[in-house]
Amino acid sequence: MTPDPLTRIVRMGRKVDPIIFETLAQASSSRFQSPVTYPFRTGGKRMRATLVLLACAACGGSITDAMNPAALVEMIHNYSLVMDDLIDRGLVRRGKPTVRVQFGDSIALLVAMLYREALDDLIERCISPIKTRLVAVQAMKDIIEGERLDLLLEQAGRDDPYLKSQRTLNPSFSTYMEMIGKKTAALFKAASKIGAYSARAKFTIVKSLGEFGWKAGLAFQIMDDVLDICGQETGKQIGKDIIEHKLGNAAILTALRYLPRSKKSEILAILRSEKVSQAMMMRARRLVMETPAEKDCREIAEKYLNEAKGHLSVLRKSAYRDALATLSDAIVSRTF
Repeated sequence: MTPDPLTRIVRMGRKVDPIIFETLAQASSSRFQSPVTYPFRTGGKRMRATLVLLACAACGGSITDAMNPAALVEMIHNYSLVMDDLIDRGLVRRGKPTVRVQFGDSIALLVAMLYREALDDLIERCISPIKTRLVAVQAMKDIIEGERLDLLLEQAGRDDPYLKSQRTLNPSFSTYMEMIGKKTAALFKAASKIGAYSARAKFTIVKSLGEFGWKAGLAFQIMDDVLDICGQETGKQIGKDIIEHKLGNAAILTALRYLPRSKKSEILAILRSEKVSQAMMMRARRLVMETPAEKDCREIAEKYLNEAKGHLSVLRKSAYRDALATLSDAIVSRTF
């Protein structure tokens, strides 16, 4: 059976796997290969790597020239995931035990540290190493700041003095958007820009593709939040944000605007509990799903998606430009 267009597009991203494995083999001991390659062997959509490859090709470049840059972006992404699971004490990622569960926290930290150092090896092999480094480093700074803001939106569960003193108890939706802009959208933006730089594109095109990636990344995270609360369990742990006391979720924040005071207080009490049980999580999910939150969030994501695709108009018509639009459409329609 012929795969659908999206499946064919996303398969492109897996072409970077040999480069990643070779880079990690050169950067670490043979006895360390099982932990360091584990995140790449347990699945993942390679969406950001695909974005680099398509952006380069849509700008008239060669996909071959974009392979190292795509591997770079994919490694940054997995670096952030390993660190995120350490910070959040994550148990499951892509339907499998996280690195920290499989190998322990200490080894997971070493894996993330190795990824960070191996990035330099990949940058040196990129077509535009100086520009690529600037974009990659800024994206990583943004991801760190986004992680910090995400932690401040947690309502309980940590005794860290800084977090307890700085915790955001009544965030606005704009505060949430700032957080996801840095934690998630920044890397989509970087992937698009790095792909364009790999094609030696003009600055105006690089800038427009960066805006495309940025808006697509915002839509992606909003939909990720919707699926966390309203989706079906398909490799992702449903209700994970509730269990982790996170108020930084688009569906939860939107639902709070609709719920009467008593039910709003009930959700906040669950998020601020010392430990969220399965029953408490399911109750909070039901309360959110009583509201039009899912519909509203999908509409917001659709708006950002349409704005994202508008930035593709700077590119000449081509199959690769169409593929970028198809990839971004999948962000809103996805169920995974």
